[in-house]
Amino acid sequence: MVGGNHAFSGALRQARWGIRTSFETSHTHGADQQLRYTFNEGFTDDQSFILTVKILQEMTARYVDHPEIVQFARRLLNETKIRNHDELGEINAIVNYFQGSYTINTPDNEIGKPLLRGDRGSYRYLKDPYGVELFQSPLKVLRDIQAGESGADCDDIAACCACVLAAAGYPTMLMIVDASEGAPGQMNHVMLATKTLAPNVVTGEDWIPCELIHPLSVGSSVKITRYIPLLVHDYDLTRKDKKLIPNTFR
Repeated sequence: MVGGNHAFSGALRQARWGIRTSFETSHTHGADQQLRYTFNEGFTDDQSFILTVKILQEMTARYVDHPEIVQFARRLLNETKIRNHDELGEINAIVNYFQGSYTINTPDNEIGKPLLRGDRGSYRYLKDPYGVELFQSPLKVLRDIQAGESGADCDDIAACCACVLAAAGYPTMLMIVDASEGAPGQMNHVMLATKTLAPNVVTGEDWIPCELIHPLSVGSSVKITRYIPLLVHDYDLTRKDKKLIPNTFR
């Protein structure tokens, strides 16, 4: 808990997070900062993924304008000295922060190095407990990074980064990608996509892939299969974009 505010507080404690009452759910640690759920036997991987994404959609919508998220976005962009209207620079600064410094490309002497003044550590990718789907609120993910106690998987960090991107004024979508060569199109990995509000010299009006847990630079990704809206309005979606959105999420 920071400043007397829980990461899940007030009405959020009663949120269903896209989960029907037939599923087992439980909040943990008095601050309600984490949500654990398990699927009934017989659920397919695709069904599990769809429920996971619905939870991410609800969670990002609830946290995008949280004062602590908005203030963090401002602090990050001020401390990284990004010029006004440098939209690509802002997106890069935000994504680089959430990629952290535990990556395969990080020099040994910089592993875990804080990326912002006042932080005690960096983002670290960590799988969920074995056999459990664990969701952490964007505020908990952010506070754990700052405390040097980070441990979050791809959906946790994607939700947090999506909130910060949107708080800085940018739309965000999830991408379903061919992350496994042996299973093309399989829904097995969560990435983000964002876009500048004005056409830019690098990607024009196209969406920009943002990989947070694999060593890919902003704008690079494996093959994109489908998009799923997180924090995006219809006017930011082209007809081509809409065709890549599965019916389940339209």
